[in-house]
Amino acid sequence: MDAIRGSRVCARPSSTRALVRPQSPVSHGRVSGTTVGGSGRGLSARRRAANTERAAEQKEVLDQIQKTIRSARAANTNPDYFELLGVEVGDDLKKIKKSYRARARVCHPDVAGEDGHEACIVLNEAYATLMDEDLREAYEFEQEEFDYYDDGNVFAQAMKETPYSGEPLSKQVPLDHFANRIEKDDLLRQGEQLAKAVFVDEISCIGCQYCVTCAAATFRNDEDTGRARVFGQWLSTEDEIQEAIDMCPVDCIHWVPKEQLAPLEYVMQHVLTERVGVSLMMSGQGAHRMEDGFQKTREFLKFLSQREEKRDAVLKERKRKAEMKRAREEMMRQQQEQWDQRKKDAWKRANGTGR
Repeated sequence: MDAIRGSRVCARPSSTRALVRPQSPVSHGRVSGTTVGGSGRGLSARRRAANTERAAEQKEVLDQIQKTIRSARAANTNPDYFELLGVEVGDDLKKIKKSYRARARVCHPDVAGEDGHEACIVLNEAYATLMDEDLREAYEFEQEEFDYYDDGNVFAQAMKETPYSGEPLSKQVPLDHFANRIEKDDLLRQGEQLAKAVFVDEISCIGCQYCVTCAAATFRNDEDTGRARVFGQWLSTEDEIQEAIDMCPVDCIHWVPKEQLAPLEYVMQHVLTERVGVSLMMSGQGAHRMEDGFQKTREFLKFLSQREEKRDAVLKERKRKAEMKRAREEMMRQQQEQWDQRKKDAWKRANGTGR
C-alpha cells in the first residue's frame, strides 16, 4: 500500500527555485505599462496618418506634373523636362533615374487613374530625352534664348514669345470624325484632298464675310481685326470651300499644300501682326504697309534652316570642347597615377623593400 501510495507522490524538487513561475511581461492586458489593445490602435492610427501624408504628397506631385503639361499646351510649346522630372540642369543620370522612378509610380494609371495616362506618356518622353547624352544636349540647347541672332530679327522675336511647333494653328479633325467632310468613297479624290489645305491671307482680307456665309463651319471672323480666318480644315465640303474662294472679292483665300500650312499660319498670326484698316485699303492707301505673307513665309523657312545649321554648329563645337576637356582630364589622371606610383617605388627603395 505504501509502495502504491509512494508511486503516486511526485518527487520533491531539490530546489524551490524550480517552482518559481517566471514573471510574464503580459499582466492584466498590459505590456510594459502599455495596453495591448491601445498599442494596436496607436499603430494603426500612425499607419493611417503616414498613408494619408504619402497620398497627399503623391497628389501634389501629380498636380504639379499636370500643371506643367497644361501650361505648356496653353503656350503651344513643349513642357520643361527638368521640371517634369523634378531635377535641375546638371544633375547626374543616377539622380534623374531615381526621380523618374518615383514620379512614374505616382503617375501610373493603376495609381492615378485616367489622369495619369497622359502624364506617364510625357514623363517617359522626358526621361528618354534626358537620359540620352545627345538628346539631352540638344534639348538644353533648345531651351536657351535665341541670343545668337541679331537684335531686331522678327522671326527670332516671334519665336521667343510664341515657339513654333511645326503644327497648323487651324483645327484638325481625324479622317473618321463625323465632322470631317473629306471624300470617303472616292479614294483618289480623298488622296488629293488630304494633300492640301485652305489658307486665308488676313493682310489682304477686307472682312466681307462671304466665306463665312458659304462655309460657316470652316471660316470665322477674328474678333479683334474682323478679318476672316480658317477655323478648321475640312469642316465643310470641297465644293463649299471652293465657292467661298470664288466669292472672295479680293482673292485672299487659297488652296495650299498641306506641308506649307503650319508656317503660313504661324507667320500670319505671330509675325505679320500689323493690319491696315479696311477703309484705307479700300481707298488705295496703306499698300506700303501690307507685306506679302507668302514671301514672308519663304523667309521664315529660310530662317528655320539657318537656325538649324547654327544649332548643329554650336552643338558640334560644344562636343569638341567637351571631348578636349575629357581628354585633358584623362591625361592629368594618368600623369597623377604615374607620379603616385613613382613615389611608392621611391619609398620602397629607400626602405630597402624594393628594387
